[in-house]
Amino acid sequence: MRNIFFLSLFLSLGLNAQDNVSNADLSKKLDLILNKVGGLEQRVSRLESDNAKVKKEVKQVAKSAEEAKTATENLAIPEKVEDRKSFFNKLRIEMESDADRNQGPWTQPETWSNMKRNLTSHKVRMLLGNPSLIKGNLSPRIDQVYHYLGDLDADGVDDSAKVSFYRDRVVSFTSPF
Repeated sequence: MRNIFFLSLFLSLGLNAQDNVSNADLSKKLDLILNKVGGLEQRVSRLESDNAKVKKEVKQVAKSAEEAKTATENLAIPEKVEDRKSFFNKLRIEMESDADRNQGPWTQPETWSNMKRNLTSHKVRMLLGNPSLIKGNLSPRIDQVYHYLGDLDADGVDDSAKVSFYRDRVVSFTSPF
């Protein structure tokens, strides 16, 4: 009998405790939980999209690494001394030519298509870049000559271009192309 009394007391207290929680409190707690779940869903979707981007970049890097590997496998240094000298000489010339081609805009044919008479020396520098050499001239119709020098076609011979000025204006020019 005593057990039944305690059981009924316990059940009545439990039911009364549940009645004390209002619908407004439950609604607030539910809103908080839903907000947190929504925030977590946004973070997961952001992480998934970032993961896809990283996977794409990794594939690109792997592809370029494979291309570099196959390119270096085909590069073999000759065994004969004469062939080796010729190989390294060609390699040196090609590297110097590559450096010359990277000197500035004057190494591009399309830049020379914009070159014309009567430009100022400042505009020429803006168009072609800084010259390799600037010389005066003894000719009465030419004050200054800009020289652009470099091996652009990797043949071992320097290509040259000249721009002649009179009173800070272009009077003539010679393209390397």
